[in-house]
Amino acid sequence: MQIINIDEVTFNYPECEKSALKDISLSVKEGELVLIVGPSGCGKSTLIRLLNRIIPDYYGGTLKGQVYIKDKKIEEFTNYDMVKTVGMVYQHPEKQIILQDVEREIAFGLENLNTDINIMKRNVSEVISLLGLNEIKDKQTTEISGGQKQRVAIASVVSMDPDIILFDEPISQLDPIAGEDVLNSIKKLNRDMGKTIILVEQRLDKCFHLADRIIFMEEGRIIGEGTPNNIPKNIHKKYHLPNITYIFKKAGRDVLPITVKQGREALNNLCFEEIKNDCKSFSNSIMEVNKVNFEYEKGSKTLKNINFKLHKGEVMAVMGENGAGKSTLFKIICGLIDSYTGKVLIEGENLKKISIDKRIKKIGYLSQNPNDYFGRKTVFDEVGYTLENINEYDEKRVNSVLELLDLTHLKDRNPRDLSGGEKQRTAIACTLVTDPDVLILDEPTRGMDSMAKENLGSIIKELSSRGKSIVLITHDADFAGDYVNSVMLMFNGEIVAKGDANTILYDSIYYSPQIAKVFKKKCRVIKSEDAIEILKVM
Repeated sequence: MQIINIDEVTFNYPECEKSALKDISLSVKEGELVLIVGPSGCGKSTLIRLLNRIIPDYYGGTLKGQVYIKDKKIEEFTNYDMVKTVGMVYQHPEKQIILQDVEREIAFGLENLNTDINIMKRNVSEVISLLGLNEIKDKQTTEISGGQKQRVAIASVVSMDPDIILFDEPISQLDPIAGEDVLNSIKKLNRDMGKTIILVEQRLDKCFHLADRIIFMEEGRIIGEGTPNNIPKNIHKKYHLPNITYIFKKAGRDVLPITVKQGREALNNLCFEEIKNDCKSFSNSIMEVNKVNFEYEKGSKTLKNINFKLHKGEVMAVMGENGAGKSTLFKIICGLIDSYTGKVLIEGENLKKISIDKRIKKIGYLSQNPNDYFGRKTVFDEVGYTLENINEYDEKRVNSVLELLDLTHLKDRNPRDLSGGEKQRTAIACTLVTDPDVLILDEPTRGMDSMAKENLGSIIKELSSRGKSIVLITHDADFAGDYVNSVMLMFNGEIVAKGDANTILYDSIYYSPQIAKVFKKKCRVIKSEDAIEILKVM
């Protein structure tokens, strides 16, 4: 039975001549798990927002064509019936969570539906058990990790028992372990409860194999559909495929694995020569962190005796689970937190003695949430405002950074109307435009498609060659493998490893690139381009 039918839909956001969706026709069967993939800004999120009537009810705009849910026109649904039929989990759980108490947050939707108290208690209890939330049900929503927040957001939707659940990049900001937990929850909803799931996600290595069907989009259109093991021949771009699949396809291999297990099986009978990985050495340090300790609450240390150096031209990835202290450490380093003990030296000068104006020019910082940066009406004004703050406004410099990050065509758009990946690039532009000596990027690839990641990687290489030092706080091991020189692993407020990327990323049990896991015990490789060259000659 078809539960969703989209019939020749075209949609334009207000005051936008270019259509976000163009002649979209799509049917979804009841109980299907459908994955929608494509580059940032191609219309994926817009498409699923049609299905709970956020478009056009909230965003406005012009909609042509028709959307049917259970053979009924979507505009004929009351708001009550819409919420009961279609639930949505957003990219940022913080935006979806309203109340402080976890259990009350899960019950909040049911309260708004005026649900009988006995049914409410039953639904909340069952959902807590289903999603493994018993340990945190009595906690405050401000006390739990990002992965736990995302599962609470899922629970609040599932408790209302909708037939269809939409997920808009639910694991984009989670560490690998928390991401796996959330995807396992989604799989359980589909497999054990029969929910119809539509998933939009950029981290394809994690979810491509879970889908019953995959919809490929580009420039507002559906350009193909298939299954994990039956990909259309016209689908060959990097942003449409898991990295493992793309690497094998690019190398011209006949077998196209989609998981680490399949990749290893494809290499079973092949012999490899060990490739030489050059370890780049650095001499001049730009930053030195000595015995830094910090606690949010007395008696509970968030950072414990942190010591490390960052060198000129070094690109360092900082990795570890959510709550390990990564973001806190670098908020200290960029001056957002000053109640720490220990020393942070920038070119030998104590951070606490450096003026704010001088610090802004020395250290650029990108926070996890790009919306933190946006208050102006256009992308151009937003990036220019950063320079106004330090009395160095330069229109040419703004245009140059917009061009560098492929944002010129968006310069007149409101930043808040952009896609997740476009917002991220705009926030990076706000950070880059001051030309800092040290650039700290907290989850810079979140929401980005693979082509945008490649562009960012090229920028990082260029900045590094000019002597800039770059810190990437990231869960994206594949991106780290391709672009960083060194890696620092943090757990529970401590540095547990720091060294050359080729060593740490390859030897890591969990925090290693997918391709390193495929080649494990065959050949020491962490870079996608190296893997492609190796496979070409086999």
